[in-house]
Amino acid sequence: MAMKLWRPISIIALACVTIFSSILTLPATALTAAEQQKLDELNAQSRELGNKINELQGQVNDLNAKAAELANQASTIENQIAILQNQQAKLKAEIELEEAEYEQILEDIAAVQKRIDENSETIGYVIAQYYYNDSVSTIERIASSESFSSFVDEEVRLSSVSDTLAAIVEENKNLKKELEVKKKNAEMILADLKEQKAELAETERQQAQLLAETRANQANYVSKKNQLNEEKKKLQNEQYRVNQEAAKLLNAQITSGDPNKGGYPYSKYCPGGIDSFVDRWGMYVCECVSYAAWKVEQNYGITLRWGGRGNAKQWPANARAAGYRVTTTPKYGAVAIRMSGTYGHAAWVEWTDGVTVKVSQYNWTRGEFSVMTVNKSMFDYYIYFGG
Repeated sequence: MAMKLWRPISIIALACVTIFSSILTLPATALTAAEQQKLDELNAQSRELGNKINELQGQVNDLNAKAAELANQASTIENQIAILQNQQAKLKAEIELEEAEYEQILEDIAAVQKRIDENSETIGYVIAQYYYNDSVSTIERIASSESFSSFVDEEVRLSSVSDTLAAIVEENKNLKKELEVKKKNAEMILADLKEQKAELAETERQQAQLLAETRANQANYVSKKNQLNEEKKKLQNEQYRVNQEAAKLLNAQITSGDPNKGGYPYSKYCPGGIDSFVDRWGMYVCECVSYAAWKVEQNYGITLRWGGRGNAKQWPANARAAGYRVTTTPKYGAVAIRMSGTYGHAAWVEWTDGVTVKVSQYNWTRGEFSVMTVNKSMFDYYIYFGG
């Protein structure tokens, strides 16, 4: 019955499970001494089982909290890894671009060096011509020329070629020096980028390792939680068995009752889907309070919006605050409330003669619909929604 919406569903599931440690206490005059002793033993056993169930639930809640914390940490780490991967991709692109520029610089240097070599060969030819001319007298060179004019032209040409080539070689040498500087800078940039990439790769590796460890720890907590839930389920089943035995001792008539399960609109989810989601009244499905809220709406057209304060044992105070009558006298169409246990228990009164009441309910047996006939004293209050 636990309808506190801020509680985990695993807690809520106990709402109509752990309340029966003292629920079966019809007047002792109806029992023999041996029967009363047996009833006391069953109630004590039910209380002990309820305490163990609550203890396990506390452990489950701790494991849930730790698993959730680790899930958040894992999500944060995954985001960090994604950022690192984006940085890696950016660095890779920068490195590829820098490598392309570096290769271009090497090609430019080779091309300049080739021009230097070619021009040097030409200069060598010019120097050879000068050497030849120096070894031959001017008169002989004039005599060997077609004309004096051609002699002068050749002298001017050699001088001009020499000056031009010298300027070109000097220019190429300066260009080569600039390219060598660019080459060194490119090498430094490449080295720095590759170092950054290596550092990022190591950080990413460490984050991936941390993520794997975090996920493993999370899975471990979830596994432990599942184990505890299985243990809790066994205890709950044993508590149900004890409660049923006590009910039989009190001659309580418990049947599956109405095949339509009281018309409860969420019956198709029960019992397996108990507490799996919230109904339209803000209460968990297949719980006793969810069914009671449905019966109130079905019979009186009243939609209860008690949600997070909707535990069965909170209903009397909620009802009084809303102006509904709360009494100890049963009548048809009332909601019967048992205050025992952590969350209490709610049932719908189908019939009463003033002493005995027949109620329909959910979650007497976990998540299931049932009809039970008991002494009116089993319930502490009866809430009238119809006057």
